[in-house]
Amino acid sequence: NHAHVVISEGCSNFCSYCVVPYVRGPLRHRHYKDILMEIEKAVDGGISEITLLGQNVNAYKYETIDFTGLIELVNSVKGLKRFGFMTSHPKDASLKLFKAIAGLGKLRKSLHLPLQSGSERILKLMNRGYSKKFYLDLVDNYRRIVSNGILTTDIIVGFPTESEADFKESCDLIKSVGFDSAYIFKYSPRPHTEAFKIKDDISKAEKERRHKLMLELQRGISGGKRC
Repeated sequence: NHAHVVISEGCSNFCSYCVVPYVRGPLRHRHYKDILMEIEKAVDGGISEITLLGQNVNAYKYETIDFTGLIELVNSVKGLKRFGFMTSHPKDASLKLFKAIAGLGKLRKSLHLPLQSGSERILKLMNRGYSKKFYLDLVDNYRRIVSNGILTTDIIVGFPTESEADFKESCDLIKSVGFDSAYIFKYSPRPHTEAFKIKDDISKAEKERRHKLMLELQRGISGGKRC
């Protein structure tokens, strides 16, 4: 009894590895009334749980309704039991959002906050728009405000020019944050992206090695949390 509801399409962030802005166009938001009508219709059809989807849900804005305003409206839909959202972009995450996660009764107490790299240099090359300190401050605030909130992330290994030291910084950050789970990807070049212009200089074997090491590291952290 679960459904996905799209709240926005496209993306305007232009992370250097991502093809979405070229394929799906700039970020466009659906009218909040249309979103609510779709949810109400789903609930009438027997759906009790939904997930709001967008490339960057935090950037949602339609007329005077921002993302926090939207999830407050969704929380008030009669018959809906639980809902969540993904994906959040760190540069647009806020204390206001964390307070809503903590305070809204139907909203899942979880946050998917893609990190992508623990290296300041690689984050800049990726055009992510935030620093390592900014990300860690978000994590601290989220954990302070959302009691026992789940935190998950995305990480890319083997981004062009990623050194062993850069990779170690990502591993160290994973250890210090202690994510509940992480989706770990091996970098692959995408035509038309900015990163495509940088030589893909990390060998397939080295990407495999880093991917395996990071997976093992995260499995150990996730397993320790479940014990």
